[in-house]
Amino acid sequence: MLSDSQRRMVQTKGVVIGRVLMGLLFFGGGMGMLLQQGPESVAADFGGLGIPSALVVAWAVIVLKIGAGGALIIGRHVGCAAGLLILFTLGTILIAHMDVNDMNLFKNLAIVGGLLYVAAFGAGKWS
Repeated sequence: MLSDSQRRMVQTKGVVIGRVLMGLLFFGGGMGMLLQQGPESVAADFGGLGIPSALVVAWAVIVLKIGAGGALIIGRHVGCAAGLLILFTLGTILIAHMDVNDMNLFKNLAIVGGLLYVAAFGAGKWS
């Protein structure tokens, strides 16, 4: 059980740390798609899922993940970034992770939950 002072610390510093960690998840993933995997490879994966205009969608996903993830990290336009990432993550569930035996379904639902907290609490003091 947290004391009142510990709870206040989590409500101030924890909000910022959580926001940055959520941002790093998307920013790092987008950078990996861009620099390690490559947009063409990402597009091939998307094409395998039946996504039309896969290269355009791959670039849009890369830009979204880097841009919105970066916004969360620096604490700018946090509500908009979290909202876009919520929609994106729900979309990935609908397109690729609807099987209840796929742990990515539950991971993505947890990410949506974390992003809802980010949207609700905003950037915090250290933005």
